[in-house]
Amino acid sequence: MRKIAIQDANILIDLVNIGMFSHCLALEYEFSTTQLIFESELNETQTKAIQAHINSEKFTIIEISAEELAEIQLAGLQDKRLSEQDWSAIYYAGKKNALLLSGDKHLRRLSESKGIEVRGILWLFDQLVETTLLSEKEACVFLRELMKQNRWLPVNECQKRIESWCRQ
Repeated sequence: MRKIAIQDANILIDLVNIGMFSHCLALEYEFSTTQLIFESELNETQTKAIQAHINSEKFTIIEISAEELAEIQLAGLQDKRLSEQDWSAIYYAGKKNALLLSGDKHLRRLSESKGIEVRGILWLFDQLVETTLLSEKEACVFLRELMKQNRWLPVNECQKRIESWCRQ
C-alpha cells in the first residue's frame, strides 16, 4: 500500500501555479488534501486544475465528518496561530500516519513535535529528479518559476539545486 501524503494549501497552490501538480502525482504516494483546505484556501483556477485529478482518482479529498470537525476545532485551541485548515491537515496526517507536505514553518514545527513526518516543496523536487520523473533541466525551469512566485522559499536551498540542475 502506498503511503498517504497530505498536501497543505501552500504546496497545492505552488504546484498548480507553476504547472507541476500532475508531475507529483506520478510519485509513489497517495496524494490528498482535506475538504477544508480544498474548499476554502484555493481559488477557482486552482480547484479546477485539481478537479480533473480528483475525477481520475489520482488525487483525493478527505471528507470531514461533524465529529471529526469538532475534534479538529478542539485541537485548534492548542495554538491559535494555525487555521482550522492547518489543523485539519495535522489531524489527518496524525490519524492516517501520513506524510504532511507543507511549507508553513509554524505548521511544520508543530507537526514534527507531534511525531508527524513533514516535507516541503523542495523535497518534492528532489523526489521527482531522483526518480527521473523530471529531468534536472525541467526541474531547473520549474524551480526558477517557483522562486519568482514564492518569496518564502529558503533561498540557499533553492540556489544549491539551481547550481546542480542548471549546469547546461
